[in-house]
Order: sequence, then structure tokens, then C-alpha cells
Amino acid sequence: MKTITQLYGITPEELKKELLEGISKELKRLSKDFRPKEPTIWITRKEASELLGVSLVTIHTWGKEGIITKYKIGNRIRFRRSDLEKILLDSNEEASK
Repeated sequence: MKTITQLYGITPEELKKELLEGISKELKRLSKDFRPKEPTIWITRKEASELLGVSLVTIHTWGKEGIITKYKIGNRIRFRRSDLEKILLDSNEEASK
């Protein structure tokens, strides 16, 4: 069964204009809050040690003690680059206090 809706007092052009303005406003509102998800960059122990400026032994110890979060992917250990960068930023903030 089809339903028919009739509009009185508005021309098709006015309806089109109103719809486009409403859609445009909603898209602007949504684009303010939109934050694309950044892809996860996985790095090795060696890359982590170079990034943090510490030895491989220190990376192993920090991972074991939970100072840095390690992830086992297959039979390999990897670190999220974003986690390590956050550690660097936090340590710089602490040092500047």
C-alpha cells in the first residue's frame, strides 16, 4: 500500500532548498566531532629501544614489569608506537615540572 504525502504552501524549489540547508548544517555539526581513527603502528623490541633510547634488556624488563604494554602477535612481541610516544610525552611533562 502506497502512502501519498502532499505539501501545501511550499514550492518544490523551496522544499529542496530547505532540505539541502538542513543536511548541510547536520554535516557541518558532524564534521566538527569527526576524528578519523589512526591506524595502529606496531614496532619491534629493537625499534622500541631506539625510540625510547634504552637497551633491549631495559625494554624486556619494562615489558615484564608492566611499565610498557607488550603484545604477543603470533610468536613475536610487539609494542604500539602510540603507547611508547605517550610515555615519552608524559616523561617530558614530568621533567619540565
